[in-house]
Amino acid sequence: MVDIINYISQHHQHANIILSEHNIDELQHPSAGGHSLDDRVRLFTGEVKDIRFKADVLMTIGGDGTILRAVSQFSNFNVPPILSFSMGTLGFLLPFDVGSYRARVDELFANRLRVLQRSRLECHVIGTHPSEARVNMVHAMNEITLHRGSNPNLISLDVYVDGECLTSTTADGIIVSTPTGSTAYSLSSGGSIVHPSIRGLLLTPICPRSLSFRPLILPSTSDIMIRLSQKSRNVSVKLTIDGIELSDMRHGDEIHIRKQLDIDNHIWCMAQGDNDWTKDINDLLGFNKQFNESKR
Repeated sequence: MVDIINYISQHHQHANIILSEHNIDELQHPSAGGHSLDDRVRLFTGEVKDIRFKADVLMTIGGDGTILRAVSQFSNFNVPPILSFSMGTLGFLLPFDVGSYRARVDELFANRLRVLQRSRLECHVIGTHPSEARVNMVHAMNEITLHRGSNPNLISLDVYVDGECLTSTTADGIIVSTPTGSTAYSLSSGGSIVHPSIRGLLLTPICPRSLSFRPLILPSTSDIMIRLSQKSRNVSVKLTIDGIELSDMRHGDEIHIRKQLDIDNHIWCMAQGDNDWTKDINDLLGFNKQFNESKR
């Protein structure tokens, strides 16, 4: 991170570099043998709520989880275009190795990087108890998951699509994901792989009791409502959004989910080219690779 900051400061001096308070603390206490910041570097920081409105580009260094965590900091606000660097980890959101940062940063400031549009989900929970009623809007880049957690019993969920009852299921849980999230938890639960440019939502059950409940791909205009059934033996269910745990849902609580339709609030991720996704499913998943097949 220090090398990237120094490079931007030296070669793109008109740029203001804003870091989270956590990253500022890390720079002030560098590890032994680590690089140090150039004395001429000027850094800006502040609370997340203040940074949201000042950032023109969001740069991450790490893995897919780092990107999801960074995007979650923008909550219901517009997310700036994302330039992400891999630290050696594999991920579908990591087109660039950190070793290529000089070329990528120069391309960024020259407006020569390609971008891929990714959609978000928006959801809100309606509580049945007046003291716990909450209608706060939350956004997800990958998925929204309802899960039984550590409870040994399966949960019962009522699922509605566009106001019509789709099914009542007894399962470990259920996942609603974006096409971006189709290669994450949904895929591990048997869901389809969907290209990120497809306009759709994925509804994937987690270990359903009925084998006839198969994963579905729904239109992007669908409005999904999931309710913890009064018949459920569990009095609560875990709710996680992009891996971040929120307050539990209780009997009768409803979560309403739909794709964020406002294109201005979609996420733009910088990419190497138009075929990143095809390359990724082969390199990262070994798509359709035979057991005795040598790597292409």
